Amino acid sequence: MPHISKTNYKRSAQTTVAAVLAAAAAMYVGPTARASSIDVECVGSFSRTYSPAITTTPQSITASEANDYNTCVVGPAATGADTATLTLACVNVTAGPATTETITWNDATGGTSTISWSPPTVATATVVFTGTVTAGRYVGDSATKVTSGISFFAAVAACLLGTPVSSATGLIDSLVLTQ
Repeated sequence: MPHISKTNYKRSAQTTVAAVLAAAAAMYVGPTARASSIDVECVGSFSRTYSPAITTTPQSITASEANDYNTCVVGPAATGADTATLTLACVNVTAGPATTETITWNDATGGTSTISWSPPTVATATVVFTGTVTAGRYVGDSATKVTSGISFFAAVAACLLGTPVSSATGLIDSLVLTQ
């Protein structure tokens, strides 16, 4: 009977264990990562009215917004609307509270989506919204919207000189819904 040295025995055992582990790894099919897909990707514009008009004195304002998602590379064009109440003055511009937007889709399928937006973040004239589609078409999708408020920031100087701001317009740089 041939003699096996301890060194050769260890190498043989290590090789056997490595082979078994490699075979097990090759047969294991773990959970697959789900890639997100884009349901909607649009740009457009918005218009906002303030009631009462914004002045130099902080006051409770109702801001009503109409959104036009008119150019879409993925998904149908749409219109949206939301309303928020917040305290505003010419200088203490805030991004606003959490809001709920209802979007109406302009295609043969039609229908609406309700998006619950978290309070947005502001960087100069750019506002970033994140949220979730909570009802209707695309329910469960994650939502992101980026806007550039053009006219309001131009009106701040006039507001400081006594001209109240009753409306603003801007661009919707992107609206993206992903599942």
